[in-house]
Amino acid sequence: MKKKFLAIVSMAAMLLVGCQSNAERYGEPLIFTTGTTTGVFYSLGAGISTMWTNELEKRVASQASNGSIENLNLMRKGEANISFTTVNIAYEAYNGVGSFEGKQYEEVRILGNLYPNISHIIVKNDEKYNSIEDLKGTSFVFGAAGSATEVESRLVLEAHGIGEKDIKANYVGFTEATDLMRNGQVEGVNIYTGVPAAAATELISTVDSKVLSFSDSAIDHLVEEYPWNFAYTIEPNTYDKQPEAIQTVGQYSTIVIDESVNEETVYQLTKELWENLNSLQKSFSIAKQFSPESAVAGTADIPLHPGAERYYREIGVID
Repeated sequence: MKKKFLAIVSMAAMLLVGCQSNAERYGEPLIFTTGTTTGVFYSLGAGISTMWTNELEKRVASQASNGSIENLNLMRKGEANISFTTVNIAYEAYNGVGSFEGKQYEEVRILGNLYPNISHIIVKNDEKYNSIEDLKGTSFVFGAAGSATEVESRLVLEAHGIGEKDIKANYVGFTEATDLMRNGQVEGVNIYTGVPAAAATELISTVDSKVLSFSDSAIDHLVEEYPWNFAYTIEPNTYDKQPEAIQTVGQYSTIVIDESVNEETVYQLTKELWENLNSLQKSFSIAKQFSPESAVAGTADIPLHPGAERYYREIGVID
């Protein structure tokens, strides 16, 4: 009986040692907040998290969210370590302005920019709507509440002389926006994502609609006043019934990380992200727009995490 008891104790001890070594190896997971389950951020974040977990001795757990603003708030409160966002939201958080007035998050750092988000102002294919200024007095989808799309839509309309009081605002995601356009409940939407945008392609193919160019003065204003923005041209025939180039603006989607994550871990995360780019590109078409050179462009003076900076210096992207 005594021998049986000792054997059980010995087995339990071995199991405990096994559990401890696994915990020591992986530790608590890094929490990577992404976006809504229908968006690019969600599926891409799951793929990157899986890649990191498989390649590194560190668990990274992806988590759905309502998007950029919520992601930065979760990081600010210590409930996430890594997040997808757009540079404008990271800028607001870092500087304590806009959506983060009174809630400054100085500890946010950039791991790397990924791809440009581009504003697609899509309206009914009606002669009444030939410019963005023509949207005054209509019903328009700004984007999901708390998203980068909502923030950027407001700036785009203001740059064309349209305040929120001049328009009936709707706050829903891309799928709901397409339904509202299809049902004739709104006259316009902003599809704010990479090019070509699947949501824009679907909307244009199922609803008689068109993408509007920005005015030159609005582009100048958006680029000069907001350091994350840059002018962007959507080439002809990117979308159905689009024979001419469309002038618009964009900014980068980025991965941000809290400064408290240690330098070596962030160095390894950054290194694995770029050294596994070919694998990501096979699974995610948007990853074909990623490049290490763009990773440090258009950051609006938000600091790189020292671990990421170390990697970019190592490969010669920065001096």
